[in-house]
Amino acid sequence: MGTRLLLLLLGLSLLLGLLQALECFQCHRVNASGVCESRESFCQTQGSQQCFLRKVYKGDRFLYGYQGCGDLCLPMSFFRQNARVDFVCCSDSSFCNKL
Repeated sequence: MGTRLLLLLLGLSLLLGLLQALECFQCHRVNASGVCESRESFCQTQGSQQCFLRKVYKGDRFLYGYQGCGDLCLPMSFFRQNARVDFVCCSDSSFCNKL
């Protein structure tokens, strides 16, 4: 009985470790050098949120980015003429949305 209780407690502690919220970088405008031009901060995911990174390119040149926590994050790319916007989502580790 004691072994089962110990295994149960171990399993619960591992599960709680996996369910902890992620910390994400949050910046409304990251310049081409990777420096946050707005107020740099952090956000913590809640529920099904993920960290995200949006990157905007003109041709092959990176122009600016946006980092934060998001409810609905779909990894995708949009193309228009010579501009491209990439959406990157991650939930594997804290601060995974680093530029």
